[in-house]
Amino acid sequence: MTSRLLLLLCVCLPFTALAQAPKPGPFDIVIVGGGKTEEEAQAALDKLKPKVLWVRLSTTGFPGVEKSDNYPGLNKGLYIAVLGLCPKGGDTDIKKLMKAVKAHAPGAYSKTIKGQYGNPCPPDSAFLPPDAEEKPLLDRIAKEPNSADAFYAYAAHLKEEGRLGESQVMVDEALRLNPNHAEARSLTEVLMVLMTD
Repeated sequence: MTSRLLLLLCVCLPFTALAQAPKPGPFDIVIVGGGKTEEEAQAALDKLKPKVLWVRLSTTGFPGVEKSDNYPGLNKGLYIAVLGLCPKGGDTDIKKLMKAVKAHAPGAYSKTIKGQYGNPCPPDSAFLPPDAEEKPLLDRIAKEPNSADAFYAYAAHLKEEGRLGESQVMVDEALRLNPNHAEARSLTEVLMVLMTD
């Protein structure tokens, strides 16, 4: 009995591993600037940070400065300011995203590349003008940049709007400012559940 079970495991496990291995696919890489030096690429991101709160606070690896050599199909030997990579056919409308990004960074562009990158796609809503409910929350953050309560209030609003990734970035900032902020800790737990469903 034990040998049959072992044989079954030896036969099935390799097929399971093969079925789960993601294949390289097409992605749109979103680039807001760059140059021959890392500083030139960083300058493009730095210009965007005061305009878009998500760019300033995101800690997911993107936005960031990357070597163009790391991405097939891009000119080699450059440094690029990458907002993210969006899978083709995914949830993000790349045209809508680029229109929103270009309002803040006119030289931004996207290019289709092939590879395995997960889904580090920037939220297009982070680049859109704030609505009537969102504007006072952003104004409060601008006036109180060290207030955990201000970031928590905005995070709670974003959660209610279904903008969970953005909400997580804001609640992370609230907890960075005040690790004992009870409401922010509670919201983190709620977001964890919502984002894993």
